[in-house]
Amino acid sequence: MTAQYRIDEDIDVRQNLSIIARERGKIVDRRDGHNIFLDTGRQWLAELIAYISFAPLTTQRDDRVRYMGLGIGGSSQLTTAHADSPPYSDYGPVGGFTQTDLDPTYTSLERPVRVSGGTGAPAPGDVWIGQVGAPPSYPVPASVTFSRVFSQLEISYTPYLSVPLSEVGLFTAAANINDPWNIGLMVAYDTFDTISKTTSVELEVLWTLKF
Repeated sequence: MTAQYRIDEDIDVRQNLSIIARERGKIVDRRDGHNIFLDTGRQWLAELIAYISFAPLTTQRDDRVRYMGLGIGGSSQLTTAHADSPPYSDYGPVGGFTQTDLDPTYTSLERPVRVSGGTGAPAPGDVWIGQVGAPPSYPVPASVTFSRVFSQLEISYTPYLSVPLSEVGLFTAAANINDPWNIGLMVAYDTFDTISKTTSVELEVLWTLKF
């Protein structure tokens, strides 16, 4: 009798996320959770491992994880009135707060915030997502951790002195760092209970993907 083998286990991309707020080196707030790997992320991963031609040798795509972005949207926003008031209403459209970390069909942050740049309406020099550190770390086999420290004067600067952060996204190198409504490929997403980012707070994000 010929032995038959069956593979019935899907490759599951799991995520662990830690967001740590420090003031003068001391931890003052923290969020830990399990976020969602999006449908766009699964499509990206499938295309990343594929060739479209062997003669000449041509890849389907070559954009790897490069950026993290933060926002004041999402269903876990605890201070909706604050988020909808000036100057944070710059990060409109106001209202909403509907995105969850349970729906893999989302493709962008609900209300992204600037990492650096100007004020008011989006302008060409604005930076909306921050580059992660390189190289990443590999804490255990089949896992990778990306990190980004948002400094005291990133995100929170005049007049945005107390930014009520409540969502975070992971993006590839194909993202557009200058356009909040057309950032590009977001592969993972989380919404979390609000953390206030002020000019005295440094925010570290640690994002681990496990396969």
